[in-house]
Amino acid sequence: MTFLSKLAQETKKLPNRFVGDWKSIGVTKSSPRTNTVEELTNSINAYAKENPEIAEFAKNLEKMDKKHLGLAHDIIDLANTTELLPTNINLKKEIAPNKTILGEILNRLPNLSHKNPEALNLTEEVINNTDNQNSKYFICNLFNFDLEKMGNSLAEQMKVVKEMIPTIAEGTLDKGYKMDFEANNNFFQIIKRLCSSDMKPENLKILNKITKLTDECKNTAPIITVDTIGTGNTSVMRKNLEVLPQVLKNADVQNKTIDVSEFLTKNINLDK
Repeated sequence: MTFLSKLAQETKKLPNRFVGDWKSIGVTKSSPRTNTVEELTNSINAYAKENPEIAEFAKNLEKMDKKHLGLAHDIIDLANTTELLPTNINLKKEIAPNKTILGEILNRLPNLSHKNPEALNLTEEVINNTDNQNSKYFICNLFNFDLEKMGNSLAEQMKVVKEMIPTIAEGTLDKGYKMDFEANNNFFQIIKRLCSSDMKPENLKILNKITKLTDECKNTAPIITVDTIGTGNTSVMRKNLEVLPQVLKNADVQNKTIDVSEFLTKNINLDK
């Protein structure tokens, strides 16, 4: 292999995994990246030759936790996609002279990969479970926050919420395209609320279990109030959670609507 052919191979871009095949709007499933660190680094460096902001980011790749290189490449890929929708989001939009949304986010990643890694893990989960537009919407809104200053203060909440992303997506995005960002905003606002400091991580784990239990109800739609569960008495809810499966089963057979939040936090008399 000649020097020039070897150099060309080293700087080859990876295929953009968000273009090509038709991708449904709303809930989607993408497999996590399996590229090696070398492949990701070489591909990012190839993009750097064409984009000054990516070139600036590439200078700091060594400072970044390698497990987030895939996310960095995903953000670059998303910036190079254009949905044929009236609501298409352009991550290459200039927000200041010679400064784009893409560049601003990329340059924050090396620092964030150490200061607030769970925020990046959460973002990756959103990208792997929702469509391109929702992924872009989430990224733009999340990075409006001072994630660096936040640090690991909400790490435990984010870890639990990451596991809930597919369920949240199904509840907010799987309703078809409506030519606006309402569904995307609902998705983001739910995650934002769940990742609040007053939400108890152990309670969020209970909430995750509850949503799976209520999915089994065929005849009724149980009521779940996120704030009530997220901030409630954990020990009381754990105790009541033991009998919740049977309570839900009975209510579904009887066509009763159960306020799960009230039952878990107060164990109200369901016969009244």
